[in-house]
Amino acid sequence: MNGNQLSIDDLNASRRQAVLLRLQGEKLSVVSASTGLSIPTIISAVKAYRENGWNAVTVSPRRGRPAKDDIGVAQSATQALVAAMLAGPPAASDLADPHWTRSAMSDWLKANGSSKHSAGAVTRLSAVLGLDFDAHALPEPNRLSHCLRMHVIERQFRHWPLGSGAAPDTHINVLCTRAPRGQLRWLAFAGPLQAQHYLDFIERLVPERGVVELSWPGAARLLRIAQITSRLDRHHEHLRLIDPQVGSPSTIISRPPPTAAPLKASPERNPMTPMTLTHLQRLEAESIHIMREVVSEADNPVMLYSVGKDSAVMLHLAMKAFYPSKPPFPLMHVDTRWKFREMYTFRDRMVKDLGMQLITHINPDGIAKNINPFTHGSAIHTDIMKTEGLKQALDKYNFDAAFGGARRDEEKSRAKERIFSFRSDQHRWDPKNQRPELWKLYNTRKHKGESLRVFPLSNWTELDIWQYIYLQNIPIVPLYYAAERPVVERNGTLIMVDDDRMPLAPGEVPMMRKVRFRTLGCYPLTGAIESEAATLPEIIQEMLLTKTSERQGRVIDHDSAASMEKKKQEGYF
Repeated sequence: MNGNQLSIDDLNASRRQAVLLRLQGEKLSVVSASTGLSIPTIISAVKAYRENGWNAVTVSPRRGRPAKDDIGVAQSATQALVAAMLAGPPAASDLADPHWTRSAMSDWLKANGSSKHSAGAVTRLSAVLGLDFDAHALPEPNRLSHCLRMHVIERQFRHWPLGSGAAPDTHINVLCTRAPRGQLRWLAFAGPLQAQHYLDFIERLVPERGVVELSWPGAARLLRIAQITSRLDRHHEHLRLIDPQVGSPSTIISRPPPTAAPLKASPERNPMTPMTLTHLQRLEAESIHIMREVVSEADNPVMLYSVGKDSAVMLHLAMKAFYPSKPPFPLMHVDTRWKFREMYTFRDRMVKDLGMQLITHINPDGIAKNINPFTHGSAIHTDIMKTEGLKQALDKYNFDAAFGGARRDEEKSRAKERIFSFRSDQHRWDPKNQRPELWKLYNTRKHKGESLRVFPLSNWTELDIWQYIYLQNIPIVPLYYAAERPVVERNGTLIMVDDDRMPLAPGEVPMMRKVRFRTLGCYPLTGAIESEAATLPEIIQEMLLTKTSERQGRVIDHDSAASMEKKKQEGYF
């Protein structure tokens, strides 16, 4: 029971009863269970009785702290404060702290003619400006013998409210760390984060004595910036940079001060102790290594984007591999004109949100012949619109390396593929002419005209994909979640009626069934499964129990090579 939910008379009666029970020697837990009051309230009531008698036990109708005379912070003062924050860090001569803090905000407001406000007003102002960082986002700083570990996060706002003067599409970035006593310190910058912003932030964290370790997610990418590496080397006796996501001692780029007490050996710090990574972290590191290897060797790479779950994971890994820059290659979608409508909507939204370049290619020969899965069958449709369309796009834009989302566990034909799959100048694949891939060593040299198909997710399984999507909160097409959808059943396969182009057989009527898709492609060729899995944990649970392949729902006709050749001669395509 909450005392705030009681009337004042009931509360006073409960307080008097609690005092009587305590005077009779009952335990606090027993009194709390009998009266419904909290233990601090019981202690307060007993203390009041012993000091001033029964009259002091009762409380007045007006409870809580008295209201303060607080007019808050004026709109003009807020706008001026926002402008001051965007102008850079507070000057050390004007404010005591070299970073912006809540106390620094209060001092600035007092110094600029807005003295009548309380700490609560500053807290509310911090919330309005988006500076009320979640305590869980920045763990409590740890003191490790002579070291103080501080945690850093980067936060980005599309625009800052309250008339900050920034355009709606302006990115405002905040670097924030948590001080030893829980105080948040931050620096705000208009526009994209640059090396100088990191340098300013790091420089102001250098202590006069002792050692500070900055636990900075994604810090490994900062080590590629020469100015930051040089600055940290210069302050190696007082400042270190570690990456908690990698968990590798190699990301600690400075040594402890010679006069400091030696650190105790631990798996985190002992260079002789091997890294401890989870299964998904190992897969992630392998895929990122493959992507960086391709970019360093290829002249004109591209990432194939089919809008499915594997493409979503591959794109997420690419954004990680080259952060804070964009991946140095475009996305390419070989469109067959028969994808689900939700896939097209999702594709356009993701490209816009991530700011990636998208190349869309449709085989013009297929358009001229109106190749479709109903008239020509799945084999011809796939060969003309996807396989030949991909070859045309690679030749048209002169791409020499293409990332694909294929996995070895999908089907037998893909199990033969190496991670780096070499193709001739005619885009032919010779399984007997592929190069060995010993450990993590890849031979990327190629002759003129040859190209590479690279599969960073080769060693992933379908369950790995879903677990990684769940852990990384990766957006996916809603078709993967179970929902009521119009379907027809053909040869034991549920086909979703996505638009009016799908011809229905005589007497065939779409029925609403709760289904989802394990794989996505052209909607007439993609079978759904009946499922109740409407969330990622439910999908993962379903994957743990399933005994069938994700490709079981594909609609495949059995045209032989001879029949395909005959159709070509008859002018079908």
